[in-house]
Amino acid sequence: MKIHTFGEKDRPVVIMLPGSFCNADTMADIIKRLETEFYILAVDYSGQYAGSEKPFSSRSGEAGEIIRYLREHAISSAALVYGQSMGGEIGMELLSQMKKNHIAAGAAFFDGGPFLRFPGAVCGLLGSKFKTIVGNLRGRTLEEALREPAIVKFSGGRPERYSGMLGPICRNAAYMSDETLEREAKACVTFDYPDMDRDFQKNLYFFYSREESAWRFCHRKLKKAYPYAQYHLVSGYGHVGYPGEHPEEYCGWLSAAARGQDPFAS
Repeated sequence: MKIHTFGEKDRPVVIMLPGSFCNADTMADIIKRLETEFYILAVDYSGQYAGSEKPFSSRSGEAGEIIRYLREHAISSAALVYGQSMGGEIGMELLSQMKKNHIAAGAAFFDGGPFLRFPGAVCGLLGSKFKTIVGNLRGRTLEEALREPAIVKFSGGRPERYSGMLGPICRNAAYMSDETLEREAKACVTFDYPDMDRDFQKNLYFFYSREESAWRFCHRKLKKAYPYAQYHLVSGYGHVGYPGEHPEEYCGWLSAAARGQDPFAS
């Protein structure tokens, strides 16, 4: 794992967790808007970059790497844990491990997290899908990736929303092994709903586009597990597509959450 830092160390800490196939570079547009106010720790998971010595491990394993980093650097609190897609599931595991290690978390904001628990057969099917997607992006330029049929379909016909993500994914696709992609698929569909106390749930924000499959499949279980959390829905943007069109508003929400404010207060 690599953890990249941005901003001044004396500022409140924001931990940023990317989704499957992604790394810190895919969150660059968000990082540049937050680094003037916060100290950003942005993660590259194992198996997601050139020179990684091991493949992606698991939600627990990747979260444990972050805990080790926090302890080694004497970081005792984070103002915000932010995760995109699979990063939301790793973020929930990280919050659980932070509590066990007496590292405080002020709030969490998760965009498009799958939060699913399916039978083992689904892991295999999703792993195959992940390998196909990444295989189709290996060696592609950004312009080619934006025309890739699977990307066009995924984006609802608006692939430009994902320009900031697709460039880094294309560059790093060559380094993602089948083992990494299979383990990421497993991480996405074996979520275990760690306990979160009532007070913290009030500072736990889940954000989705109504149309995305992650929301349709998980929202009942998610709301049952975390009834005091806040759920904010938009329409027409697809999976993690909102910040690609509304970066200033979106980063304003993250900044407010990290300051202990309700990002969606009218």
